[in-house]
Amino acid sequence: MSALRILIKLYLNSIFRFPVIRHSKDARERRQAITGVAAIGLIVVTYGGMSALTTFRLLVAGADPATPILLVAALASLFALAMAFAQGSATLSGFADFDTLMGMPVRTSTIVLARFSALYLVEAIYSAAYLLPCGAVYAVLMKPGWLFYPTYLLMTLLLPVAPIVIGSGADLLLSAAFARSKYRKGITSAIKMIFLMGFVAFSYLLPQITNRFVSAPDDAAMRTARIYPPVLWFAEGVTGELSDALLFILGSVAVCILFVWVLNRTFLPLHDRLTAGYHVKNYRLGALKRSGAGRALFLIERKRFFNSTAWVVNTVIGSILIAVLGIAGAAFSGRLMKLIAETPFRGHAAVAITGSLLFCATLSPTTSCAISMEGKELWIAKTLPVSARKWLNAKILMNLLLVGPPLVFSITLFAIFYRELLSPLSIAGICALPVSALLFCTVAGLFVNVRMPRLSWKSDTEVVKQSGAVLVMMLICFALILLTGLSMLLIRSDWVPIAASGVLIGLTAGVYRYLMDRAEQIRRNL
Repeated sequence: MSALRILIKLYLNSIFRFPVIRHSKDARERRQAITGVAAIGLIVVTYGGMSALTTFRLLVAGADPATPILLVAALASLFALAMAFAQGSATLSGFADFDTLMGMPVRTSTIVLARFSALYLVEAIYSAAYLLPCGAVYAVLMKPGWLFYPTYLLMTLLLPVAPIVIGSGADLLLSAAFARSKYRKGITSAIKMIFLMGFVAFSYLLPQITNRFVSAPDDAAMRTARIYPPVLWFAEGVTGELSDALLFILGSVAVCILFVWVLNRTFLPLHDRLTAGYHVKNYRLGALKRSGAGRALFLIERKRFFNSTAWVVNTVIGSILIAVLGIAGAAFSGRLMKLIAETPFRGHAAVAITGSLLFCATLSPTTSCAISMEGKELWIAKTLPVSARKWLNAKILMNLLLVGPPLVFSITLFAIFYRELLSPLSIAGICALPVSALLFCTVAGLFVNVRMPRLSWKSDTEVVKQSGAVLVMMLICFALILLTGLSMLLIRSDWVPIAASGVLIGLTAGVYRYLMDRAEQIRRNL
């Protein structure tokens, strides 16, 4: 039991980095760890506020008492499923420390249980962020009996179990199915990207879904329950149906035990399959290709990017959204222009188009974790006889080539299909502001990563989703979108996007000059 507790503590410390916050003497490393914990706190507060507001709105509108709990439980389950599918295999089957663990006097079942427990505890935090504020609002407005409180707490703790099993199980099966394929990284990344796109689309439809629950709560609740019955058991169980509560509790425990047992039985074969590399048959050495130093560094950067499923999934979504936005805007241009012309928002068409492109172009620049992704291989970049400027420029070029082409494509479509609705100056702003924002965020992301590198990691998920540089850059991008959007709405001048573009270009030039002037010093001090 002590070994299990120690392993769970180690896994949680690797995620939340509490020992770094408490004991590290490196101020920069402590700031990064604190920033990561603050990001989780911000997410928890956001989810809590959203669930409390949704519950209050539905109960005040006269919905059935179980309806808001069902909706919030469904949202928490969907989020847990998405998180488990995106990074479940990295936690459950991460084999970076496999040799170390297998050499210790610890049973395989203990390792498997510790990993599942760590994944569960992280997901339980987010589920509690959804459900506890919902339960508090329900308790204040409906004044249930005392049995509601322990039942609700117990079922809240068990809610993420089934989504974790489904999501992480699907992730493990996907990884195992294509483990020996030459293109396993590309295939798994594409499948996860499609899933993530669906999750993002669902997030955009969330206000409409909430309105549907308000207008027709019983019908919407039954549709949700047909898709995922455990949320109905959860809602009915906490509102007084003892049979549904027992069904949910016993079912969750049974699913958890079965999944851990299966994972324990297949852990070693799974390790063998996932770590077996692809080998080309009848390999013959042909002509060796040669290229310049800058091109070679870019090809290395490109290979590193596409070899990381987590990195691809976390960043390519912006490029895909830009392309989808442009194609959808062109396909429905006639209908949209007619709709806009009949509403008071005709003068804000340029703001909406510019803001959408701006959001997608700055969603998640690859440069915010490009240096961190080199990790323990950074010594190679330090010892290469190439200029540090070329090394940094390769990382900048990677993001520009990833986001730039779809951005130019969508801007061209909007400029062509909406030319009757927009003035020439508005079209110039639509062209200039997203491009200048892309340049700024690309260079600023590299600057932030230089200042906040995270080079010691076991899984690339830690860098892509938990590093301080990624969070800081995300906040900078959101602040940029908010400031430019408010400026365009309040000032209402077609010159605002052009003026903002000039400011961003000036800031980009300053940050880029700083990086290039200190490139050798930056590489040496990392």
